[in-house]
Amino acid sequence: MSNPFDALAPAWNFLLVHPLLSLLVGAYDLLFKDFGLAIVAVTLAIRLALYPLFVTQIRSQRAMQEVAPALNELKAKYGKDRQRMGEEQMKLYRERGVNPAMGCLPLLLQMPILFAMYAAFLQAPTLTGDQLRGILWPFIESPVSGSQTLDLTAHWLPWIQSCAGPDGTALNGLGCADPFGILPILAGATQLIASLMAQPLAASKTTDPQAKMMQSMVYYFPIITVVIAWQLPAGLAVYWVTTTLFQIVQQYFVTGWGQLVRWLPFLRGIPSPADRELARDQRAAIREVEADMSGNGAARGASRTNAPAPEVEESRRSRRRRRRGR
Repeated sequence: MSNPFDALAPAWNFLLVHPLLSLLVGAYDLLFKDFGLAIVAVTLAIRLALYPLFVTQIRSQRAMQEVAPALNELKAKYGKDRQRMGEEQMKLYRERGVNPAMGCLPLLLQMPILFAMYAAFLQAPTLTGDQLRGILWPFIESPVSGSQTLDLTAHWLPWIQSCAGPDGTALNGLGCADPFGILPILAGATQLIASLMAQPLAASKTTDPQAKMMQSMVYYFPIITVVIAWQLPAGLAVYWVTTTLFQIVQQYFVTGWGQLVRWLPFLRGIPSPADRELARDQRAAIREVEADMSGNGAARGASRTNAPAPEVEESRRSRRRRRRGR
């Protein structure tokens, strides 16, 4: 019985894997015939091309951090009334311009790229010069000819040289797994840093099972990254380290150090551009919720017919202006 995915292989190769190989080979030609530098260059190019989407993801995470204290106040008041809690939560999201679903979009785009990179590293070591000419874009020349194959060596990673593939095929350079696990450990470490930076410093206690699971994944996901990268071609670990370092720099400017300062206290003395703004926006969110929840009965009825308090409305307008201006 044939594998149903075999029918999709030509389209998968044409749309993602072969274009990615073309980019890698083009960068390889330009960057001193070093496949490691080619991976770094292509990864940075992909991150820059998807920069607006990744910024949207980080801002969505930041927005969720901003409303977290206000959301806890809502849970404390309406936690037993799920319908009312849902209504107030959606109202808070609308007022603060928060869309939780936007944080998932870049991840949905990044996973096909990761799988395509993996497929590229499975194909690249065995592709001959003649085969490459039929795969590469017309304006990119093959660096090898005839029956020669690509040299996947990263000269700045001298401990990764050659190995045998699962089927006995001779592989070289970044087509092999890292024999000492240095790159997988580095991939896990950078993932941990990025995950900690994505968490708000003043993380509130929660009884929500989903929220607890997400908090625990901060520590589990880096371990999973190390285990997976240990068994795969080292080129994938180079890709993951590069894209995560890019993410760390983005998060420094957009969300600040987050919970990383708990592990590295000296970072408290290094101000982040995002820390002050985050604290200010959290206070603004709390003020809005307190204003909405103040009073009951007649006071709530009046609040539905009258305009919000001037300071609250100005806080909302100011918050929206800052969000549009980022």
